[in-house]
This record gives sequence, C-alpha cells and structure tokens, in this order.
Amino acid sequence: MKQIFNWVLTHPKTVVLMLLLTTALAASQMRNLHIETDMDAMLPKHSDAYVNKQVLEERFGSTDLVIVGIINDKKDGIYNTHSLAIIQELTNWMEEQPLFRTLALNDLLSLDTIKDIRGSEAGLDVEQFMDGLPDNQEQIDHIKQRMHAFGVYEDVIVSADGSGTIVAVKPMPNSRSHYAEIYDLVKGKVAEIEARGGSERFFISGRPVIEGVFGAYMPAEMKRMQPIVMALLLLLLYLSFRTPRGVLLPIVVVLMAEIWTLGTMAALGAPIYTITTMLPILILAIGIADAVHFLSRERLLAHHRAYAHRKERMVEVMHELWKPMLMTTVTTGAGFLSMLASDLLPIQDFGMYATIGIVYALLITMLLLPAALMILPEKVKHAERKPLFSGYVEWLGGAVLKHPKRILSFFAILLVISSIGLMRLDVNASLVDQFKPGDPLRQADKLLNEHFSGTTSLDVMIDTGRENGLLEPVFLQHLIDLQEEIEKDPMVGDTGSISEFLQTMNQALHADDPAWHRVPESSDMAAQYLLLYSFSGAPDDFETFITGDYRHAHVRINMKTDETKVVTALLERMQIKTDLWFPADQGFKVEWAGTGFTVSRLSEMIIHGQVASLATSIIAIFLLCWWMFKRLLIAAIAMVPVTLAVTVNYGMMGNVGIPLDIATALTGAMALGIGVDFAIHYLHRYHEESEAGNSYEACVINTNRSVGHAILFNSFVVIGGFLVLLTAALYPQMKLGALIAATMVVCYLATCYLFPVLLGMGKKKIKV
Repeated sequence: MKQIFNWVLTHPKTVVLMLLLTTALAASQMRNLHIETDMDAMLPKHSDAYVNKQVLEERFGSTDLVIVGIINDKKDGIYNTHSLAIIQELTNWMEEQPLFRTLALNDLLSLDTIKDIRGSEAGLDVEQFMDGLPDNQEQIDHIKQRMHAFGVYEDVIVSADGSGTIVAVKPMPNSRSHYAEIYDLVKGKVAEIEARGGSERFFISGRPVIEGVFGAYMPAEMKRMQPIVMALLLLLLYLSFRTPRGVLLPIVVVLMAEIWTLGTMAALGAPIYTITTMLPILILAIGIADAVHFLSRERLLAHHRAYAHRKERMVEVMHELWKPMLMTTVTTGAGFLSMLASDLLPIQDFGMYATIGIVYALLITMLLLPAALMILPEKVKHAERKPLFSGYVEWLGGAVLKHPKRILSFFAILLVISSIGLMRLDVNASLVDQFKPGDPLRQADKLLNEHFSGTTSLDVMIDTGRENGLLEPVFLQHLIDLQEEIEKDPMVGDTGSISEFLQTMNQALHADDPAWHRVPESSDMAAQYLLLYSFSGAPDDFETFITGDYRHAHVRINMKTDETKVVTALLERMQIKTDLWFPADQGFKVEWAGTGFTVSRLSEMIIHGQVASLATSIIAIFLLCWWMFKRLLIAAIAMVPVTLAVTVNYGMMGNVGIPLDIATALTGAMALGIGVDFAIHYLHRYHEESEAGNSYEACVINTNRSVGHAILFNSFVVIGGFLVLLTAALYPQMKLGALIAATMVVCYLATCYLFPVLLGMGKKKIKV
C-alpha cells in the first residue's frame, strides 16, 4: 500500500484533476434522476399485492380517486342552491381537464353524475339525481328524499345528515407522473371557488393526492435540508479544527461522494423514493467520519512534530488509518447491504446506494486529503492548536476507570427498560400516517373519513370460473352476505357490488315494495334487469363491478383508516368467509387488492425484511470483526455497543408508541452499520496501545486521547445531521432522524464508557 500512498503524494495535482473530472461526469448524469411515489412500484413484481392491483385495473379500472370533500355546516347542509351550483361547477370543470378520465359513471362521481333507479310502466327509469341545477326548494327536497330512499350512495357521495358531499374523479391511467400537478390543479380550482365566498369548506384527499404531495415534498425537502446540514457540518468542523482547510476539505469530500452517488443512481436508472431522499443527508453525516479521523490524526502528529517532513507524516497517517477506515467502511457497508434481504425495492435501493456512497467517501478521503494537503502550504501555527473538547476527552478516561460499577448499572437499567418496550412494538405502513398530525392533507383525510364512508380502498375480486357465473342467485346473495359481514367492522364505512344495484332494480320493478329488495330469483332475471337498465342508463355504468362476460365480480370496500392492524384483522376474518362462500374446489378464485391490501402486504414485508436484514448484518459484522481482531471474545465485545443501541432503539419505539414502518424499519441495520465504526476505531487503537505493553489504565487513557476526539466529533456530526430531519415536512424522515440520533448517542456512550469497563473486567484484563 505504501507504493500507492507514495504515488498519490508524489502526483497530488494529477489526483485532484482526476477527482474533479469524475465529479463533473457524475454531475452530468444527475439530470436523469426521477422521483417515484407510487406505492405499488415499491413492491416486488411477484408480490400478490402488485399482481392483483394490475389485474384489478385491467378488469375493473382503477379505484384510486382524487376526492374533493365539500362541507356546509349550516342548517340545510349542501342541499341549497349555492352548494349545489358549486358541485355542478366542480364536476363540469373536472370533465374538461385532460388529466382526468371521465368517460364512465364511476370515473367521475358526484351528486351531478350519479343515477337514480326507479320502476315505471315502461320498466326501469334511470336518471341523474340532479338533472341540471334545481330552481326551487321543492326540487332540492326531492333530490334529498330520493338520495335517502335509494340508499346506495348515502355516506358514499353524500353524508347521511346532508352536511357534506364529495366529488371524486379518476386520474388518466398514464398520468401517475403528474399527480403533484393534479393536486396543484385541484387546489387551485378550490382556491378560486373559496375566494368567491360562501359557507362551504373544502378538503382534498385520495391516494393520487397523497402520492402527489409526496412527489412535491420530496425534492423540496432535499433542497431545503441540504444547506441546513451543510451549515451544521461547517460549524462543527470550525469548532473542531478552526482552520479553513480543516473546514473545507471534509466538506469537499462528502459533496463529491454525494454527487458521485446520485450520478451513479441516475446512470443506473434508479428512482428516488421517499426514504432514498435521505441518502444525501446520510452521506454528508457518515461520509465525513473518515475525513475527520484523517485530519485529526494528521494534526495530532503535526502537533507533536513526530516527523520532520510533511510527506513522511502523510505516509504514516495513511498507513496507520487505511486498515481501520477500510474495516469501518466494510462493516458499515455490511450493515446497509443487509437491507438487500428486504423484499421492498426502496429499502434495497437505500441499502445499496448508501453503501456505494460510503465507499466513494472512503476513496475520495484517501485520495483528496493527502493530495490537497501536499498542494496547500503548511502553516505551523495551525498544527499547534489543540483539538476542541480536549479537556472532556482527558476527563473521560479517568471517569471510566473510577466508576465502572455505576456505568454497568446504568446500561443494565437501560437494557431492562428497552426490553419492556420491545414487547410493545407494533407495525403500521399507513400512507396517511406518513404526514405530520397537523399536516393539512392528514387533517383533510381525517375529516372526510368522519363524514363519509372512507378514503382507503380495499377490493375483492371474485372469479366464478365460468361465463355468466355472477348472475346466479346464490352467488349474488353471497356477495350481499360478504358485504354485510365486512360492514360489521366499525372501520368500514361502506361496500358496493353489483348485487346492491340488482336488489334495487328488483324492488323498483315490483312497485317499489321493500319486500322485493333482494337479489333476482334467477340468472335470466338478473340478465334482464341489466339489459333493462342499459336502455335508460349506460352499458358501462357497472363496468367497475362486473366484466362483460359476467364471469368476474368486484366488491368495493371503503375503509376509514389504512392502519395495518385494522386492515390485516379484517382480511384474516374475511378469509374464513370467502373460503366458505366461494370455495376453490367449486371453481372460485378470490383475490384481494387496493390500497388497504397493499399496506397490509407492505407491513408483512417490513417485518420479514427487518428480521432478515438484522440477522444478516449482525452475522456479517461479527465475522468481519472476528477476522480483523482474530479473537471471538473481542469480536463479541465489538458488537456490544451496536447490539445495545439497536435494542434501545426498538425498545424506545415500543415505549413511545412509534410503529415500524418503511422508514423506521431502516434504523436497525443503519445503527449496526454506523455504530460499529466507533467500536472498530476504539478497539484498533486500544490494540496498538496493548501491543506496546501498556497497562490497562494506560491503554484506556491513551486510546481516549488518540481517537476520543474523532469519535466524539463523528457522533456530533451523525447526531446533528439526523436531528436536522426533525424539521422535515414528511413524518418518516422526522422519525428516522430522531431514532438514528438517539441510537448514535447510545452507540457513543457504549463505546467510550461501556467498552473500557468490559475490557477491564476479570482478574486478568482483556487483551485486544
């Protein structure tokens, strides 16, 4: 390695030029980066949630709707000319927008489009509830009375008390990349209506809106948080080194590593997901550690004037640090690469590109810093300055040696409290809960769920196995049975199927006698009803519930929450019923889809991926430490800080009530990967002190003097960098920032306080 080091130090300008050209090449690729907010795109393509969603959209169209809720708290609610005029205006406006699909009835649902079904001498009369704007109160009251009598759309389109209504529209199938634009478009129209005055309140929600807001927040958050973290790093570097080169060189290292990483992502066509927006922050916070260790060691040698010539000093620093820096990079990479064990694509990408970024940071550190220091003129007065917090670092060694029992007691209590929290840990992959409790979108979703049947879709697709199979009375009745069973769940607002409409037609064709509100008595009768309806209505009004060959049926479920435990409990309960009413041995096939089902599957994958990644990273890091230190006992001790930190992390989540989700699931492997750096640097230096024949006490004090400052600074940077995420607009980033910061505090305390106590246990002190 010394030959490589000598070449770098002999050709510093060439090295810097090569690094700058590579950075320019990576930067040129960044224009190809794109953002992915589609939750289905995060799933593996073989997942039943992904496959079933594609089948659902192919057979019945998308069930993802942009929802505009209109609430009027006055006496008549929305049943007044002003509110009804707004509904009509908003409906007409949506029909004109190219980003919306409005061909069929279920593409655009509002009081101005939905249809009433009544019997007549000619058969069935199908007409819109609101055929033009009503002229007087009598016409308005008639609409209200028919809406209540029809029942199918009550609490779905109009609330039961008449205080609110929704206008819901499907985006065009190819408009997913325009969801943020759609949200801005609808928000602009609503603002225009609100500016005219009135007692109506407006709320916008729906899965396309949620994904659109994510798409708007993500790039904005990346741009906003980057300078904050940069300012924090500049401040910490200045306080630590108090020299221009000590501040600027580490910053250049991590900025280059960041550009290289994003350029690599762009070149490979990798999208930016919600969690991968944190990669730049991660690289800034973690990638700077090697630069800090390098400059700290170089300054310490310069301070003691250990070498007469700068080149000799640089060679010694590079020779001394390349192994521990390589090992920390490898172990950190092992922690992040363990995320490849997850089935979720965002977590896989996060782990892979975080590892690439950390490797880039090491490579740039070992090339740029020695080359730059060789080019820059050496200033002796800078080398003579003592590091910041030197007093604390000196005190630390003595404090650990004086109070080992207190330190052990503290960590034992922390472990017990965390173990209790582990038993309370829950999982929740809710989309809405990814926004802060006070976020306008989350508040809108909450209010719409209170007034209407729910904004979360859950879908059941049933293949009867034969043409015209869904027209059979037994099957139609079992659809009703399934709906009634589902609606027993308090978190289900409403369900819909073809059976509901056939019941209504049956009653309408029997003089509106409630006794006939049941499914038709034969398949032929059901087919005739649908034919009669098509004469007055439109043939495609029911395309969201049935296929043209009457083989496949769809039951729509509106839920008032997308919380994992609620959806999963419903799915488990309904599995028993669907096996009973639609048995596979009779040719039936039942498939679930929709946002609720995707959330449930995401949670399962989060749990499986978390267990797999933690197990993989623990084994990999342990084996690497064993290989590095050649002793099982030392490898086990090296794992103590990170294992303790992970336990405390998940225990804290359980105690505070923070569930595992797609962001917080990252914390375990991240803590293992980042935190083990502290242990390796500490043990590597302790090993050298031990090899020099020093006593246990001298080893502890000298190790603190040598690496204590760098570990402390690294802790400040990582903790501060992730605490910046507390200012994020997205809740996952906030939670991840707080958890990683807290975990790194535990890692630091365990490394610098618990480590030396463990190494000093027993009659014979442990040799590393």
